[in-house]
Amino acid sequence: MPPDTKALISETFREMVRQKGIDKVTVKSLIDACQISRQTFYYHFQDIMEVIQWSMEQTAQNNLSRSLNANSPEEAIGIFLSAAAEDYPLIIKLLDSRRREQIEKIFVQAVRKYLGILLRKKGTALVYSDIEVTLDFWAFGLSGLLFRYCGQKDLDIPQLSRQIYRLLSSSLPAAGSPE
Repeated sequence: MPPDTKALISETFREMVRQKGIDKVTVKSLIDACQISRQTFYYHFQDIMEVIQWSMEQTAQNNLSRSLNANSPEEAIGIFLSAAAEDYPLIIKLLDSRRREQIEKIFVQAVRKYLGILLRKKGTALVYSDIEVTLDFWAFGLSGLLFRYCGQKDLDIPQLSRQIYRLLSSSLPAAGSPE
């Protein structure tokens, strides 16, 4: 068995969704494709939705690590946008399902967590309750932008990154500055 069974299940799931859509992927078809037992699957995940959530969290964590090493905030946002554009066919397949509402919620939560960590690393003058509202606003807004723009063939990621950065930075007081 591979050293990281969760990653194997997640990657196999992602490939199956790309090929046939989420509504056609069952636990049975997934365990057959992974060549694992049902017991092994349920040891790692409760259900298909948990596979989606874990996969999105891992993708967000990977993007976060790369973003924290970026040379500028615009580059950090560009890393996130590039990843979303690359995964756009998968995102569309996930959204084009009877589980769309659940998947949107998972997606927004992953974006919110990503933004929250970036915000904490940057520092802010906002009080906790304002941070929570700001993160919700940004997560829903950024998710909507990703759903709308990342599938465009002629997407100018550096330009969209600059635009998003200007929107985000103009709505956030810097650490140590009065609100």
